[in-house]
Amino acid sequence: MREQGGFFPDVSDCNCLLKLLVNRGRCDIALKVYDEMLKRDGGADNYSTCIMVRGLCTEGRMEEGKKLIADRWGVGCIPNVVFYNTLIDGYFRHGHIKEGYRIFREMQLKGFLPTLVSYGIVINGLCKKGRLAEISRLLSEMKARGVRPNVQIYNNLIDFQCKYGSVVQAKAVLRKMIGDGCEPDVITFNVLISGFCREGKVREAERLLREAIGRGLGPNECSYTPLIHAYCQIGEVAVALTLLVEMMDKGKKPDLVKEALAVKEKMIELNVNADCEIYNVLISGLCKKGMLPYAKKLLAEMLDQNVMPDEFVYATLIDGFIRNENLSEAKKIFEFMGKKGIRHGVVGYNTMIKGYCKFGMMNDAILTMNNMRWDGFFPDECTYTTVIDGYAKQSNIDGALRVLGDMTKRRCQPNVVTYSALINSYCQKGDTETAEGLFKDMHIQGLSPNVVTYTILIGSFLKSSQVVKAGAFFENMLLNKCCPNDVTFHYLINGLTNNIACFTSIPGQNLKKHSELGILDIYRNLITDGFDHKTAAYDVIIFCLCKYKMLRKALELREKMIKKGCLPDSVTFLSLLYGICVEGNSEEWNGILSFQFQPNELEIVFRYKSLLDQHISQSVSSEASRVLQSLLEESMLS
Repeated sequence: MREQGGFFPDVSDCNCLLKLLVNRGRCDIALKVYDEMLKRDGGADNYSTCIMVRGLCTEGRMEEGKKLIADRWGVGCIPNVVFYNTLIDGYFRHGHIKEGYRIFREMQLKGFLPTLVSYGIVINGLCKKGRLAEISRLLSEMKARGVRPNVQIYNNLIDFQCKYGSVVQAKAVLRKMIGDGCEPDVITFNVLISGFCREGKVREAERLLREAIGRGLGPNECSYTPLIHAYCQIGEVAVALTLLVEMMDKGKKPDLVKEALAVKEKMIELNVNADCEIYNVLISGLCKKGMLPYAKKLLAEMLDQNVMPDEFVYATLIDGFIRNENLSEAKKIFEFMGKKGIRHGVVGYNTMIKGYCKFGMMNDAILTMNNMRWDGFFPDECTYTTVIDGYAKQSNIDGALRVLGDMTKRRCQPNVVTYSALINSYCQKGDTETAEGLFKDMHIQGLSPNVVTYTILIGSFLKSSQVVKAGAFFENMLLNKCCPNDVTFHYLINGLTNNIACFTSIPGQNLKKHSELGILDIYRNLITDGFDHKTAAYDVIIFCLCKYKMLRKALELREKMIKKGCLPDSVTFLSLLYGICVEGNSEEWNGILSFQFQPNELEIVFRYKSLLDQHISQSVSSEASRVLQSLLEESMLS
């Protein structure tokens, strides 16, 4: 690292470089930078050392990390609980339980009280090794200190009981967890379901699945797979198949083909003939994985075994070929149905129409729609919406409106997808005014816009430099509990950074609108103060998500921000702290956020708090102030 113009880079800049190198696995280069920093008076601080200790521990070099702390102990570096947590985590993650536990106790002897994070790290490590006595002592210690276990600690305890105790004891931990006011998550139930299935208590495991669903938790493949296998083992293949279909309906399909094949093999083993439904699940899974030759082979197998495929099996195959850009093969299967005397049905016709629309063959789509009527089937909202979307993608608004007119004339009500397709069509032509009018019509019709609708409009407004409207629509989206997706974030980040001129020279009449919208007001202040434009864009989006109770989404965006090379800063921390307070979890903030700030960064947090407070409730602001005040007091003592 060279000095520029006789000046060595500021310690905060050096720390950013250290963090970037460590995050990218370049620890040896980071060490060279760190050594260079140490040669200069005040060139490294507590945070610098903490970054390096974390990097070394990630690579399993805990002894080097410990030596780094020992070498730095003194006026310039007084290790805190974060240093110890990092070291302990490193030892436990790499299987050095004894040394990790020794450091944990050494920390207390030196006057550092373990935090919830400290206890969580140690309990997790001890659970994996089945060390019940030490775990019990730690839980008693936590209780005596008034430190309540969080969901991660309870999950580890439940997993421990499933592996080293019994599922009855594991379920008792679940009841205690709920009784203590700690809400279980899907991982809690997955661990229990797996444990009960291993012990052959399949029906109790399924009851746990139903309880998880009843609590509003979204079960995943790890919830269903143990149950499907367990029911197969006891010969209840029909129940296993029902669960497989349920898993598919919920969109959980990572190992769908594997699971369906397992059920099919079990059916053969038990001399139970595979029916149309199991073939449909298999064919659907193969098509979605692009394994079309195998899917066709299964169709031939069905016909050989005199299992008559229904319209849904054929529609699945047609859809599979369309998804894999093979329209000619899809047409052959569609025509084969007719030759076999199998009626296409609404599903079959809709699938073929979707294929024609995807390839821009609108005349064929309309012809198929007419054939559908002659065959005695009435186009539904899906049919009309598909054709309208097809015309919209061809920038043929007249065609789209003509089909919309036919749709309403036949008393078939447009849905949110229909409106979104039309809105997209007008936006592509740059007519955002008409698109906005359609958006208002949706509300009049009692339809709630979805993430696609909002994203189309936000992207179009930003493309035409209408940042105030884009900001208003984004906040309206969050207010209406519509969760943004990656495309929304992409449009916002690029749109904000590409429209800097709109913020640096705001017309007087728009100034009030800017100050009312948190996303615009805060972004304008950040870029005026010299913040990196892209980091500032991430910051304001994270703040808005937190403001509208979408903390989980905000934390996900922070991770994506890091992967894109934008390092979270003081404003990111403050925004997420607000999000934690909004959800009423301020007591557990340090289990969610890591605090490794330098004094000047804490000053920035307090400076921007007054700005962000204008867009947040007084109660949330007060709770955040309480946390920040305790942090300030800690930093003054360290």
